[in-house]
Amino acid sequence: MTTEPTTATSHDGPHERYAALDLGSNSFHLLLAEFRDQRMVRLHTDRSMVRLAEGLDAERNLDPLVAERALEALRRFAPVIQDLPLDNVRVVGTNTLRAASTRADGFLESAEAILGAPIEIISGIEEARLIYSGVMAAAEGPTRLRCVVDIGGGSTELVRGMEAPRQLQSIGMGCVAFNRRFFDSGKIDNGKHNNFVRARRAAQAELQELQHMADDALVMGASGTVKSVARVLNDGELLPILREDIDALADKVARFKTVDAIELPHLDPERRPVFAAGLAILHGIFRELNIQEMHVSPYAIREGIVHDLAGRASGGDRRADTIANLIERGEIDREQARRVAHTALQFFGQLNPHALLSQRRLLQWAADLHEIGLSLSHSSFRKLGAYMIEHADMAGFSRCEQENLAYLVRNQRGDIKSVQEHYGFHPNNDLLLCLRLACIVHRDHVDRAIDGLHLSADGPGYRLQAPAEWLYQFPAIEDLLYMEVDCWDSKNIKLALSSP
Repeated sequence: MTTEPTTATSHDGPHERYAALDLGSNSFHLLLAEFRDQRMVRLHTDRSMVRLAEGLDAERNLDPLVAERALEALRRFAPVIQDLPLDNVRVVGTNTLRAASTRADGFLESAEAILGAPIEIISGIEEARLIYSGVMAAAEGPTRLRCVVDIGGGSTELVRGMEAPRQLQSIGMGCVAFNRRFFDSGKIDNGKHNNFVRARRAAQAELQELQHMADDALVMGASGTVKSVARVLNDGELLPILREDIDALADKVARFKTVDAIELPHLDPERRPVFAAGLAILHGIFRELNIQEMHVSPYAIREGIVHDLAGRASGGDRRADTIANLIERGEIDREQARRVAHTALQFFGQLNPHALLSQRRLLQWAADLHEIGLSLSHSSFRKLGAYMIEHADMAGFSRCEQENLAYLVRNQRGDIKSVQEHYGFHPNNDLLLCLRLACIVHRDHVDRAIDGLHLSADGPGYRLQAPAEWLYQFPAIEDLLYMEVDCWDSKNIKLALSSP
């Protein structure tokens, strides 16, 4: 565990505070920070070497002992974040929790109960984006091409870009994963095979199509493996890692008989069990990408998360940019998206006037994207649109957010498909009904006011009041509304249609 207490004091009043918690495959990291004159100030950091990836078996089940070790770390972190507004906290799960899928639901529910905040499972590409954002927050000097490398416990992220990322890659190799794969016996050289060399060659094989990533770029490394190697090579300092130095260190580590026998200056004892595996990956990256020098960033994913949170608070939500890009690339009818969103939000305001902002945003985005599949197929546009949303690399979104969006788009009309709920994915009937009603009102792509229509809860079901003269004016819509009543009835949910 490491802790960095508050050292700076404010002289101009209170500042908005943000917390980022990274549930990594090797270690959990917490950062509490605030912004002063647009500069991020780290107030508190904490780390726990949980090695979550060690607890994931071949069937993607999480070992109870490892899960409890992780929850114990979260109990220590919880007091730091529990007094913050929920919108100022983001907890993300990376490679191991991605791999665990729904098998980790019990762990995630326990973790949320401890922290008082939901856990977002993010894609490898979103992880890479956040890492790059964090590294760039500490980058100095003129704008130039950069290649960022981050070796985690379960995956390695590489990003090439300038002020913004241009290419993002997430590769399924990390220090904990490679430790289990190549050093599970604890031996480095067993006389027949040198496991360090095998691990380094495996890393190079994973990178064969990415050899260009570092071309003409300033290479920067982030996170635990890179920092631990830099400290070993530079007398405890986070100075650049040179090619000749890492070559020599790799040769030295490869000659140790066992992982436990590794003795190196400035090597954290907690890092020793996975040091050989992490070094093998890093050495493979140096060799395959022909890197001669790697600078070390003090920032990584946690700082990227904090900058993202601050951006959301100031109106710069990356998710909104992603939606705008999808609208552009998907050739979506902007006017239809606008009218459906406006009406859906009107219905939702009637039904739930005190709804969370996150729910209103989800409904807005679903309406924005409800016709995204039309560019591919008219008959199957809902299914294709949902597939695109669920499987796209949507910057700023968690996997659960994408799944909830995809569900709404898939079920905007027709039969409502039954789905299996799991942690982070609990379909919201209120949102779905409002979207479906808005799609009915504007099925002909025409602006139409819903003055006089009112949607309300009616026990466990719903009631839609529509003036008889309004229904008489639009008979096709009246027919569709009665079909909607039957559709919800088939789900054992009552939707009553009446005239005031």
